[in-house]
Amino acid sequence: MKLKDTIAESLERRGLWRRAAHRWLTVLDNITEDAEREAIVRRRERCLGLAANLTPDGRRSETRRLYKIQSRYNDGY
Repeated sequence: MKLKDTIAESLERRGLWRRAAHRWLTVLDNITEDAEREAIVRRRERCLGLAANLTPDGRRSETRRLYKIQSRYNDGY
């Protein structure tokens, strides 16, 4: 199972966590399988958590760090 949404992923790369969480919610409405829905909910919760914990000036460096980790290990969601 590979979750893909180019708009949400683009928002995540730019550090726009709240907008990405909203987009994942829109994607969630179109999914019928429970396993996929669970994965999207986890990814959305991650976005909301990142949005709540970062100060505005620290968002860019934190986003870059997380993106590098994700692309290095390619863990997926």
